[in-house]
Amino acid sequence: MAGRLKAVPDASRDLISELPLEVKDRILGCLRTPEAARTVMLSKHWNDVWLQHGRLTFDWEFLQCVERCYDDEGITLVNIINNILFFRAEPVKKFTLRISSDDPRAQQSYFDRWCLFLSRNGVEELNICLDTDEEEYKLPFCLLYCRTIKQLIVRGPFIDLPVNACGIFSNVTSLVFCKVEFKRSVNGIASSISIPKLEKLAFGFCRGINKFEISPPKLEMLCVIDYILEVKSRWLAPHLKVIKTLWLCGSSLWHMDVSVFPTAINLQVMKLYDLDFGCRKQLAVALQLLQKCLNLCELHIIAYKSCWKDDKEDASRLLEEPNSGFVIQELKMLNTIKIESFREFSLEMLFMKMLLSKSPALERVVIVKSWGMNASEVKIQRKLECFPRASPNAQIFYAGNYHTSMRDDWSDTHGFSLYEI
Repeated sequence: MAGRLKAVPDASRDLISELPLEVKDRILGCLRTPEAARTVMLSKHWNDVWLQHGRLTFDWEFLQCVERCYDDEGITLVNIINNILFFRAEPVKKFTLRISSDDPRAQQSYFDRWCLFLSRNGVEELNICLDTDEEEYKLPFCLLYCRTIKQLIVRGPFIDLPVNACGIFSNVTSLVFCKVEFKRSVNGIASSISIPKLEKLAFGFCRGINKFEISPPKLEMLCVIDYILEVKSRWLAPHLKVIKTLWLCGSSLWHMDVSVFPTAINLQVMKLYDLDFGCRKQLAVALQLLQKCLNLCELHIIAYKSCWKDDKEDASRLLEEPNSGFVIQELKMLNTIKIESFREFSLEMLFMKMLLSKSPALERVVIVKSWGMNASEVKIQRKLECFPRASPNAQIFYAGNYHTSMRDDWSDTHGFSLYEI
């Protein structure tokens, strides 16, 4: 009987610490940086894992956590970052730095030092948010020329492009700029910068976008959310030849001359943010732009919630005016339409009527009602279903109240929430 006794597990054994290093590193990756840092108190094994951990996030929440743990009024964000960053045993692959206007601001020299360290130690993903009112940060040149960076998100600093900009962002596949100001053009002329591997480029409320002239041969997605109206037709036109996804805001349509645009032969998805249906100029340019997209498959629109009144007579006149821009050719490949913040105004209904009648491949129409509208969902859906449809397979779905899903799309796609902008 004694030989058949089952072995009793050793309660003192630390099974987690015996896991492979890769598994323990993934565990740290699921924790916030303050929680990951505390694992050094578990054992020497976890201290080694922490020193090799390559994903660090420093933000206001992190600083608050540290100050709660250590009652030291002299502690600063600079001290914290220096003590953690410069003692890494392995490269920092992903680094996030977010400093708001309420934070103790780090000087440009400290910021430059961190960026230089990261650029020399294999950083691949960089998320920099320096949202301060009094401090004017500049993006160091070492990041522009860093060959290991693949994804870069920048908010706040000025970008003063070097005179000779050859070789910048050489291996970057994704660039996102929010509230960034581009200070000067390359050489002050219209020569374009080649960014050979860039696939995704996004601007959120930036200044001087037209100075950032690039010619990325692999660009697939371009997003410009810009209330400053700085997007010029000449700047946008070359990108339309190659991209598959285009995001624009309604205000940027004001100054666009669609006649200079080439046919967007590869464009499959278009998203229009804050399109003002009460502005005939925006609406006309949007429709002209659709005409350039022969292979467009998906159209997403968030209507701008302006205070304009529903003008049924104006909507009727548009149908009678030959040059109004409301008579378009067929959108032969369009199969999905989604309109958010829908209010059943006459111009919106006219827009939907036209799209339904010009989209023979249409399969799915999703309408998201504007928040606070009292119109019956069934009533609106029945009105839309009464419009003539070029596609016998087109189905209309009503998704209830507007819930800013395109803002969520931006966050999922760009790694940066529109709410933060």
